[in-house]
Amino acid sequence: MRGDGAKPRLSVRLLGPPRAFVDEREVALGPPLQRALFAVLAVRRNQVVERAELIDALWGEDLPDHPEGGVHTYVARLRRALEPDRPRRDPGRHLRSHPAGYRLELPGEATDLGVFEHLRDEGRRAWRAGRAEAAERLLGEALELFDGTALGGVPGPFAREQRSWLAEQRLSVAEERIDALLARGRYGDAIAAARPLTVDQPLRERPWAQLMTALYRDGRRSEALAAYERARAACAQALGLDPGPLLSGLRQRIVVADPALLAGGTQGPGPGGQRVDLPRDSDHFVGREREVERVLAAAGRGVCAIDGMAGVGKTTLAVHVAGLLGSRYPDLRLHLDLHAHSQGQPPVPAAAALERLLLAVGVPGDRVPAATDDRAALWRAQLAGRRALLVLDNAADAGQVRPLLPGSPSSLVLITSRRRLSGLDAGECLSLDVLPYPDAVALFAAVAGQERAAAEPEATGEVVRACGMLPLAVQIAAARLRHRPAWTVAHLRDRLAGEDRRLEELTAQDRSVAAAFSLSYRSLEPAERRMFRLLGLFPGTGIAVPAAAALAAAGTAEADALLQRLVDCQLLQEPRPGRYRLHDLLAVYAAGECARAEDAGRRRAAVGRLLDHYLATVDGAEEHLRPQRLDRADPAEGVPGLRFADQAAALTWLDGERANFAPLVEAAARHGHHRQAWQLARCLWGFFESRGHWADWISTHQLALPSARSVGDKLAEARLLVGLGVAEHFLRRYEAAVGHYRSALALMRETGFRAGEAGVLTNLGNTFRRMGRLAECIDCQEQALEIARTVGDRSGEAIVLANLGELYGDAGLPERSVAAQEQALAMFRAWGERRLEGSVLDGLARVHLAMGDLDRALAHAGDALACRRGCGDRSGEAETLDCLGRVHLSAGRRDAAAECWRQALAIAEDLAAPTAAEIRRRLAEL
Repeated sequence: MRGDGAKPRLSVRLLGPPRAFVDEREVALGPPLQRALFAVLAVRRNQVVERAELIDALWGEDLPDHPEGGVHTYVARLRRALEPDRPRRDPGRHLRSHPAGYRLELPGEATDLGVFEHLRDEGRRAWRAGRAEAAERLLGEALELFDGTALGGVPGPFAREQRSWLAEQRLSVAEERIDALLARGRYGDAIAAARPLTVDQPLRERPWAQLMTALYRDGRRSEALAAYERARAACAQALGLDPGPLLSGLRQRIVVADPALLAGGTQGPGPGGQRVDLPRDSDHFVGREREVERVLAAAGRGVCAIDGMAGVGKTTLAVHVAGLLGSRYPDLRLHLDLHAHSQGQPPVPAAAALERLLLAVGVPGDRVPAATDDRAALWRAQLAGRRALLVLDNAADAGQVRPLLPGSPSSLVLITSRRRLSGLDAGECLSLDVLPYPDAVALFAAVAGQERAAAEPEATGEVVRACGMLPLAVQIAAARLRHRPAWTVAHLRDRLAGEDRRLEELTAQDRSVAAAFSLSYRSLEPAERRMFRLLGLFPGTGIAVPAAAALAAAGTAEADALLQRLVDCQLLQEPRPGRYRLHDLLAVYAAGECARAEDAGRRRAAVGRLLDHYLATVDGAEEHLRPQRLDRADPAEGVPGLRFADQAAALTWLDGERANFAPLVEAAARHGHHRQAWQLARCLWGFFESRGHWADWISTHQLALPSARSVGDKLAEARLLVGLGVAEHFLRRYEAAVGHYRSALALMRETGFRAGEAGVLTNLGNTFRRMGRLAECIDCQEQALEIARTVGDRSGEAIVLANLGELYGDAGLPERSVAAQEQALAMFRAWGERRLEGSVLDGLARVHLAMGDLDRALAHAGDALACRRGCGDRSGEAETLDCLGRVHLSAGRRDAAAECWRQALAIAEDLAAPTAAEIRRRLAEL
């Protein structure tokens, strides 16, 4: 009980399951019929409800025995719940008795139903007075009071009738709020509000009409007509009728594009009248359907920021959408260039921009305040209640733009910037990318001429690709062709083919791709400029932070921060977290800037640091793939290559960098880093073999071979020739493989590297075996075994034993085959050579299959499959699956064999392995 003498405050919620609170303490309202009685009194608050009315409200015609006693009991319980400390003869403060019945004393503001009715009435008054913004706010607040179904869970006729009435009230208010949203031009919000109503009330025409109107005004005419078809289908299904004149008439007006439908709201043009000052829309606007849709949808949210690299078409998109939205913003449409990246012009300060805007809307110059904040306040006041569209073009940052934003939600601001305006609270943020290839071709054809582009489709595609699908570059190239009748598209393609002159070719009078890039580049801080131009030296497709740090001789944290700032400036792309790439034309520009700003020595040193980083990292990864290898890399001292916890982590990194390896080897050779060139190629042996990347293997070795020869390193040359022989062997080009092996063997003998000689003999013998030349094969393997044992090359000895084991199996000597392979298996297991262990287990499975010992063949094949999958040896996995299929087939398990061969075929086809044809034939013969 309160000790201050004040009356306990009762509050009630009815727009959901009924609840009561006394001084914020919830009161238990009891069983359903007791709650029903309380609901009657609360809805009829401050009115006497007669006992007969209460009986009828609770039970209707289905009366129990002695209903008056039930009413009396429920009232007594409610009094005890609401006022537990009330003296026995006290009349009570909330629930009072009357000779005819009972009354619940409750101010309107103490019940959510009373607040709802007040907000509803105030919202309707605001609407009638033409104050759409206030109406939308008040009606929205009224709707927010609902917490599910009004009087939810309450039994009785009264509750059923009240639920129906309150549901109708809720629906009417929702419809009235949508009208206010339409009047304010908030079409996206109106669409979002109307859609649920059409689902819940498919036969109610007003929400359908509102949805159709909002969609049409939002530029989505086809969707508006589709909404009508859904409404018609609902009417036909439920009533067998077409919609009434409201919807059918509206549909006809949409079909004929009645301009009166675009007039929304009650606001007039406002002070200063109508002014339109937008640039001319492009004659060659193509594509961008999704982007246009997103910007149109932002019309209801007030601000849309469009960012992107130079020349990507930000202004073109903003001006195009502004033209589409013109009818929604009849009062004012302005364009203001803020000159963040304009040749010879500094960015426009916010104060100066505000002055221009105020003068544009008719404010006399002598009435423009001096202070920036005062100008911003006057600007917001000028736009209050006006339906204005503002294009703020070429913005420098959020600080430049923020004072220019109107306070009224009836306006829309489209902002373009080369920087991501992360500090701006924009309703929509859109990062614009280059055009998709088909749209870029369409843009080229639109500018150059459809006939000329269609006559040379292949050359047109190559020109568009040379332009990197960048709209500015495509337009310039097409314009040059259009004004040179003697040129063919192929001639233009040839002029753009060389990277050294490409940017010079992409210039037409006052438009230049290089000049556009230069403005972005010059706006960077010195450290950012240096990182950007050094990225022009990177030869691959995407660079990670550690590699960029090595390139720039920077710490990892510093490099990460610089890369992120370049991304924000739209000079660098981040296609996935931690991986960065330059647009093709930006890469050409960056390389040119690097050549101008960095002398040859610094450029060569930067490439050397990059290569040492990759060499150290690849060597560390190879430790997990070939721990017993003899040919270790020799990266520069102190180079911090990445380290990997296990083989899976190493393979993941190698997979992600695969596209960079051949370009890195080529760059190493071009810049004179010959040691890194051949060592990087050689260290990729385990990765290329385990993944079956034979083409990559051959290309890197062929690129590296001239480097080894140029420095006179015959051992390096021999190792690369061995690698080429292995790749050709796996591709079943056996004569080519033999040629490489013989050349390598001569070099190994010339240098006196006996262990290497044994390795070449082993590989040469394997190829002779595949060619059916068993005598030469045995001779090579036995020579290799003798050399390996003489020089103590245990790894080489194990490999030769494994090869001899397979050879003995071919020669019909299964016991000798098993013995040799088991010796090799024990050695590989002792060293943790999982990849070679899997290979030997596969060989043992095959020899036991030939011996008819299917149980051992199955066990060895299963172990081999686990090894090969565990170390990521996909090529070996396909071989073992093929073997396992043959074991199953021999055991009569045709379905199991087919499944193994299907899996093997999928891998072989993915790797473009020659074995795919054989596996496919086996499946066909099942």
